[in-house]
This record gives sequence, structure tokens and C-alpha cells, in this order.
Amino acid sequence: MSFCDDLHLALGYEIGLYDINGNLKEGKDIGFKDVDGIEIGDFTFIRIGDNILSIKGKLSQDACNLVKLYFSFYKNKEAADVLQPLEYILKNDVSKEKLIGKFLNKTTMYIMCPIKYFNILESIYDGYEAELVKDDEGIYIVKEIENFEEEAESILEELKQEGANNVIIGSGRQVKGDYTIKNSAIHAKTSCLLAKNLGYNEGIFHIDKMILYGIISEGDMAKIDFYLNGGYENFYDVYRDKELINTAEELFRCHLNISEASRRLYLHRNTLLYRIEKIKAITGLDIKKFEEAVVFRTVISIFKLKRK
Repeated sequence: MSFCDDLHLALGYEIGLYDINGNLKEGKDIGFKDVDGIEIGDFTFIRIGDNILSIKGKLSQDACNLVKLYFSFYKNKEAADVLQPLEYILKNDVSKEKLIGKFLNKTTMYIMCPIKYFNILESIYDGYEAELVKDDEGIYIVKEIENFEEEAESILEELKQEGANNVIIGSGRQVKGDYTIKNSAIHAKTSCLLAKNLGYNEGIFHIDKMILYGIISEGDMAKIDFYLNGGYENFYDVYRDKELINTAEELFRCHLNISEASRRLYLHRNTLLYRIEKIKAITGLDIKKFEEAVVFRTVISIFKLKRK
């Protein structure tokens, strides 16, 4: 709710707020008059800084002074909502309405790493239009990002050179429309937490690629068990077999490309195919096929996220 809306509810009069050139900034367009201080008549006009407040009604001098005081309080509070953007937003209940239109085109990354690397990240972004804020588990970075994967890989490389291990980087989406900077920050950290729960110790993760895991993590386990019941008990045998799990996950990372997966795993192609057949024998799913690979990955993700 805007200042004019609040004042309208308090006074019962229509309110319009204009700049000194007569352009309506908010409220109702009830008429503008340039005054130096306060002018009271059928309409009341109050000059407050570079603003003219028009009130469709007659106020007393004392009431006008209270309106000026309230305006000052309201605008100071509004300014506080964007002071130290992430730190303030994350620690306070800032309404979505107050954030819409702010930080447009910015994206939040969350670097899950020890806080001692905060100064390193500050030096990386020295001279750039970026804001860094730390919490108990890592560091937020807010800036315009053209290519998340390239930027995140660059950060990982820099931190590794400084001795950092097991760094996870997550990203929210770009701020636009009703998707606010708070949404972006929450998504960035959530991406890291989901990745960690899935068993990753490092890597880069965008919220767009973590949607399924988020739904599973927040889902009703009773309903999930209903769909798993009687059909997926054998998955535990694969889930507990680190060799088979690593094989499957590398195949997925290689977009089901057998040759590329065997190269990355330093395995002979036939050895990789043998492991895939072993997974099929246990689960009934041929993970070389896209649809069956999706089912396999979903069920394994459920075990990782819900059965720890």
C-alpha cells in the first residue's frame, strides 16, 4: 500500500502526490498547485521537499504538520527497505510489493564456502557493480550476470587457487516482473542446499535445473511412498552401490553419451555397458533410454533427499 493509500484511509479524502513540475507520482490526479509551504482551502496543498501533496479536503494547520511528519517517516522507512539490499531483505520481512521494480536484471549467486573467503570474493569483484553479503553458511553475490556457468566456473577456479575445497555455487533467476531479489536470493541458496543433500560436495547449480529436486524435497513423503510402494525396493541395492551410482550419474552428466561417459570414468566401453546392464537387472530400467533414465534419476533422488 502506498503513502497516498495510507493517508486516504486515515483522512477519508482523495490524495495526490506530485513532483514540483506537476507530474503525478502516486495517488489520484485531483489537481496540482505549486505552493511554498501550506495552503488551506477547499483543497489543501502541502509542499514537502520536492513534492506537492494535494488533498481534496480542508485540513487544520496541526493536521498538515502531522501529514508532513508522517510523510517523512514513511519515506525514510521506504528507503530503509532498499538499504543494504540483501542483508536487509534477508533479515527482515520486506513485502513483495516494495521489492517489485527494484534490482531489475540483477541475479543472486550463493557461494557455499567458509566465510574466510569473503575477502577473496570481494577482491574478485572489486571495481564491478556487485554487492556481497555473508551469512552463516556462505556468501551472496548480487549483480548482472550474462552467463552463470562461466562466471561460476571462474569463481571456483579462483577459490581453488586460494586453497578452497568443496565449494558449491547456486544461482537464482534474473529479477524481472514480480520475481524479486528476495526470490532470487532464496533460490540461489536453496540450489546449494539441495545439491548438498543430493550428495554433491562441489559444483554449480542453477535453480532452473533443481526444480524437480525441490518438489521432491518439499513433497509429502506419504504420497511419494504410495507411488513407490511395491515397485522400487530393489533400488536400495543400487543406491548403496557407490560404483553403480557414480556410473549412472556420470552417464547423466554426459547426456547419455556412452563414449563420453566411459572416457570421463576411465573405463572401457564394455565395462561401462556391463554396469548399465547390471543396473537394468536390478531395477528393470535401461538408463541408456531417456524416459527410463528420468525415472531412475527421480527415484534415486527421492532416496537421497527423503530417506537420509
